[in-house]
Amino acid sequence: MVPVSGGSADEEAIKLACKLARRPKAKVYAAYIIEVERSLPLDMPVDSETEKAEEILTRAEDIATKAGYEIETDLLQARGIGPAIVNEAVEKGVDLIVIGIGHKKQLGVFDLGETIPYIFKEAPCQILLYQGPISRE
Repeated sequence: MVPVSGGSADEEAIKLACKLARRPKAKVYAAYIIEVERSLPLDMPVDSETEKAEEILTRAEDIATKAGYEIETDLLQARGIGPAIVNEAVEKGVDLIVIGIGHKKQLGVFDLGETIPYIFKEAPCQILLYQGPISRE
């Protein structure tokens, strides 16, 4: 499973997942999660986010096709991204979650945010964290 967000590390995470899945019966699954505010119904359409998510998932499919692999994609709506990723991993029986991250800094210090630590704590499977090179721009 590769959670995608449209970030710069998505492409390499998808390529890596495709390389690792080169065994018989292995599948690659990419998911985009739209986080829905608690004040809104969970199934409420979020048109602006849905359009963005569909573009990101189409790009994920294109990346996998170029790598010679076909992937399954899914668009989910949830209250929290971390719990949604873990729940999907459980429901799909995922063996590995490949996560691509950028170089996010908060107050000048590298920060993993809340989602990554949650996944590391709660995921029922192995996790591979990919961090690309630091951009000098």
